[in-house]
Formats: sequence, C-alpha cells, structure tokens
Amino acid sequence: MVPAIIGLPPTAQGDARTYRIGIDVLLRIEVFRVEDLSSEERVNEGGLISMPLIGPVQVGGLTPQEAEQQISERLRKYVRNPQVNLFVTEYASQNVTVSGAVKEPGLFPLKGRLTLMQAIAQAGGLDEVGNEEEIVLFRLQKDQSMQAYVINLEKIQEGILADPGLVSNDQIFVPESGSAVFIRSITGGLRGFVSFRTW
Repeated sequence: MVPAIIGLPPTAQGDARTYRIGIDVLLRIEVFRVEDLSSEERVNEGGLISMPLIGPVQVGGLTPQEAEQQISERLRKYVRNPQVNLFVTEYASQNVTVSGAVKEPGLFPLKGRLTLMQAIAQAGGLDEVGNEEEIVLFRLQKDQSMQAYVINLEKIQEGILADPGLVSNDQIFVPESGSAVFIRSITGGLRGFVSFRTW
C-alpha cells in the first residue's frame, strides 16, 4: 500500500540542487566575467565534459553545486577567484509518466522544468471522465519508497494551489470520476432508444 498525502509534493526546485548529473546531460557553464570560458557541454559516456583551457572535467555523479566547485578548483590555476554557475539545460533519460483518464497517456521526456499541468497537457488533457479533483502523483523518495500525493487540479487552475514542478520518474495518474462514468454508461445504454440534444 502506497501512503498518500492530500496536497502538493515538496517543490522540485529544491531537488534541482541534489540532482546527480548523468550521461548525455547538456550543461551550461558560465564563468563570471570570462565569457571565453563559458560554454554548453554534453556529458559523455565516461561522465566527462571538455572545457576550454582546463580540458576534461569529471562531473558524472556530481550535483550541479559539486560540479561548480570542481570546475572552480580547476580554473584557479588560470583565473583569480573564478565564479562558476552551472545549469542543467537538458536532462537525458529523464521521463515522467501520465496514465489513466487522459486522451494520450504515455511516457514524456523531462527537459528543463516541467509542471504537473504541462505534463497533463502533453498527454492531451483529461478525457471526458477524468477526475480533476483527485490527480495522483507518485514520487520515489530518497529511501526508494513510493509516496503518493493527491492533488486538486481545479485549485491549480484557479490559482489557489501552485502548479508543482516534476522530477524524473514521477508518475501521474488521473482517476475516472465516478459520476461521469455513471452518466457515460447511462447515455451509452440509452443511445439506441432516445435522442440526445446538445444545448
């Protein structure tokens, strides 16, 4: 049984600094006031990037903050007090799943920041029986356990709740609304006997 919490998960923005850099990730490295050393680099199969002046740097398995420190240490031989900012501009092999009562369920790549509403939109939106008041977001925790968050999409659309950012391997499930399923079954059963008018 997966434990469930009514409400939003912890902000994904906080998780961005604990994300571990993997193979094929695209990084943007900015060195303050040294434009020639700023570049975009893709992590190779060995977990390395190649930077101007300092050459190969091992960043695979590091957090963005740790990679910044690693690059700064290497640059100290050439630049006085280097200030390095590193951004993940494209995640590789990072996906979210959208299933249930949506028009086009599937696996969607996580490139940059993706929110719950954006992911559902990529899945074509809710179908006619989707229950927007009880969207379930399953998220893997640090201890490898699964936690479910039950989120009211209507409140996000109304601006009452924030639209939560997603992290890799998040699973979004849209349940069917019981009343909508009932109405659909009734109208389906009666379709041969009565005519329905759209107002």
